[in-house]
Amino acid sequence: MTAKKILVMPDGNWLAHVSRPFELAKVLRAMGHEVIFAGSGRYMRLLDQAGFAIVSTKIIDPGRLLECIRRGRVNPFEFNELKEFVKEDLELFDRLKPDLALSDLRVSLSTSCQVAKIPLVTIMNASVTNYYAVKIRSVEHAKTGWLIKKILGRRLYTWLELPNHIKKVIVTIDSFPYRKLRKEMGLTPCKNICDVIEGDLNLLTDIPEYAPTNNLPPNFHYIGPITWQSDIQSPSWLNNLSPDRPTLYFTMGSTGNPRFFQEAVKIFGKTEYQCIMTTCGMVHIKDVPRNFFITDYAPADKIMEKSDVVICHGGNGTIYQAMSKGVPIVGIPTHWDQEFNMQRVVDLGIGIQLSELRFEPSHLADAVREILTEKSYKEKAQQFKKMLARYNGPQKGAELIHSFDF
Repeated sequence: MTAKKILVMPDGNWLAHVSRPFELAKVLRAMGHEVIFAGSGRYMRLLDQAGFAIVSTKIIDPGRLLECIRRGRVNPFEFNELKEFVKEDLELFDRLKPDLALSDLRVSLSTSCQVAKIPLVTIMNASVTNYYAVKIRSVEHAKTGWLIKKILGRRLYTWLELPNHIKKVIVTIDSFPYRKLRKEMGLTPCKNICDVIEGDLNLLTDIPEYAPTNNLPPNFHYIGPITWQSDIQSPSWLNNLSPDRPTLYFTMGSTGNPRFFQEAVKIFGKTEYQCIMTTCGMVHIKDVPRNFFITDYAPADKIMEKSDVVICHGGNGTIYQAMSKGVPIVGIPTHWDQEFNMQRVVDLGIGIQLSELRFEPSHLADAVREILTEKSYKEKAQQFKKMLARYNGPQKGAELIHSFDF
């Protein structure tokens, strides 16, 4: 196939949404395709360091986006802002003339690409499709109070407590800016917010055993997880850890609550545990106990190989990294998407979910003790390690893009 120009548009403020297209782009570049990134945010520097061309674009304020997600919303846009993003997309298409756009959380692209008649490939998780087959239990972070008070005049409700007809109202409201803009541009209206995310080719960075679906259309493909293959050097202390002492690894990704780093020091400082932290620069720990090993960044896969438990925020990438190394998980999710992930971890027997909103130090200490004592958690994690060994997400995704009929 002739080499193509591929425009990749992630949200650069979130590590997972940069690292997934980054790993794909490295394979696509090796196949001979021209890859250009467009975006902004703190993690775009990874792309610059790897020699990719980068064009700056508007992004959603990360604080506002995170607050939106923690309120149980999916769409962060107001109509006029969405219109500006689409306008910028179209101007970029006109200037760069890509053959294909690749999106990871650039939710304006489904509209922009249809207007410009440019094929769209979307990197996504099964849980944000219309075909996700897992029954979700109550989600403590999905508050919809602004709407429920208006409709029912009552207290805040969690998403799963709501009647189905109210849920449909919320999903419809979330898609209103897109419906309005698509109508204005002469496009077919979207039914819900999941339709907005969807592309012409959709790469599910999951495995069906973890994230099952029903009636999946032929333009959706499981490719397996894509996790950041960091070239950061391992800390010198990593190989000096004792194999005879239990090792705990704490990470909160780029969206977790940094409070739990401080909590971990209080709970596990000066204990028999060896405690590793990668903070992503979110906190500075003073008076570090001797049994703690702390750095801003380190290769997570190398650390997990030496860990007995991973304590994290429930991010999809971190969970898959832990499972790929056969390590059980304690998760403290901070929004609904992470809660979806941790509910699967619990259902599959790989780990324990704790509440962020009702957290007590004893909860974390007890969860770690249970995982280290009850062998079934490790056994289940080892089963997923074997499953994941069959997948190569970046390679499979790049092959699908390479063979995609532009």
